[in-house]
Amino acid sequence: MVNFKVIVRNVHVYSNLEVRLKSRTTKEEANKEVERMVEKKDLFKDYEWKIEGCEDGGINNFDNKLTEKIVERIDQEETDENIFWDGFTAHYDLNVSHILVNTNLEAPLKSTSREEAITEIKTLCENPFDGYDWKIENCDENSINEFNEALKSEIQKVISKDIEACIEEIK
Repeated sequence: MVNFKVIVRNVHVYSNLEVRLKSRTTKEEANKEVERMVEKKDLFKDYEWKIEGCEDGGINNFDNKLTEKIVERIDQEETDENIFWDGFTAHYDLNVSHILVNTNLEAPLKSTSREEAITEIKTLCENPFDGYDWKIENCDENSINEFNEALKSEIQKVISKDIEACIEEIK
């Protein structure tokens, strides 16, 4: 029996981001590191940003727009409250909540043939969130903060462009 999933690429979702900081000694040092990152607006050079709960990152575009959103969020919140010590790796991590990122989504389908999958996806487009367990592609945790009309519209738009490209066999 073959199982399928729907994959929707390059859609924007609100998610929490995290990055491993270089600081290893004190939280004060970690705060200064974040301040330097924000001041230079050079957040991605030499840092591995990822969507919280995604080992492989999950972020498609590291552009100026994303930088601006992260900097804005950091400026709004107390940096100190978003820096956490990771005892396993002896590093500090910075968490930035509720940021709109470009990523890929996936949801398992109930279909057992490609033809059934096409029909199911056409039905799914009417209300993509009803009865489907969407998550960020290749992420173990549910890292999507908000299922809204804008996301629904993006999913529908991507699927309507090329329904065949959105079907993948689960191996």
